[in-house]
Amino acid sequence: MQLENGKFRLSGGVDPLQLVEKYGAPLYVYDTEVIKQQYQRLEQAFDVPELKLMYACKALSNINIIRYMRKLGAGLDTVSIQEVEMGLKAGYRPEEIIYTPNCVSFEEIQEAVELGVMINIDNISILEQFGQHYPDYPICIRINPHIMAGLNAKTSVGHIDSKFGISFHQMPLVHRIVENTNQKVIGIHMHTGSGILDPRVFLQGADILFQIALAFPDLEFLDFGSGFKVPYKVGDAATDIEDLGMQISHRFRQFCQEYG
Repeated sequence: MQLENGKFRLSGGVDPLQLVEKYGAPLYVYDTEVIKQQYQRLEQAFDVPELKLMYACKALSNINIIRYMRKLGAGLDTVSIQEVEMGLKAGYRPEEIIYTPNCVSFEEIQEAVELGVMINIDNISILEQFGQHYPDYPICIRINPHIMAGLNAKTSVGHIDSKFGISFHQMPLVHRIVENTNQKVIGIHMHTGSGILDPRVFLQGADILFQIALAFPDLEFLDFGSGFKVPYKVGDAATDIEDLGMQISHRFRQFCQEYG
């Protein structure tokens, strides 16, 4: 929204007050031009082979926004079976959706398998159960990098006491389970927190992810999570996306040369 001649205007010169007069208040208006600009900024910031941006629909699960994100080319990141179903209803193909459950029943995870989406497993118990039931179903594994980062303690999800992800210290156990159940791990995932300002935090997590990834021979993707600090008002601090993108892209290309 921009200030124009003393009045606020949306993209295309739309007056939000006219929308209120038409639809009533309170009224939420989402400017797709701003969404598109931000999406393209992320696309341009990361210079890596086969970049795929995933929209975490828990941020805003409005089905029209989900449809628009798909139109832009984003995949869909979900945390519940309801979000998976909404994504499919919005037009996503199962292979475009990644499902990262936490503290849900195994029955819900089985529902996601039946729908055909990518399963991102974040604890040892589920990994073992999943391997016993679905040894031929390719999976992603969520790693906890033990990094305290985020806007505050509530938005930091990658520290040692977090319930999210499998501790990177447990990787020997992970490999033993994967080998015993003959599972195929095609992705490694990490999410450190939300509202992170310092690019060095992302780079620290990326280095941990790269080291872990070397031990998995069948990987098709690495998922770095996000959690960028965004400005909520004029002059507010924000993550330097371009600097972060340049540094992670460089390290990722180095990893690819080593991994093959």
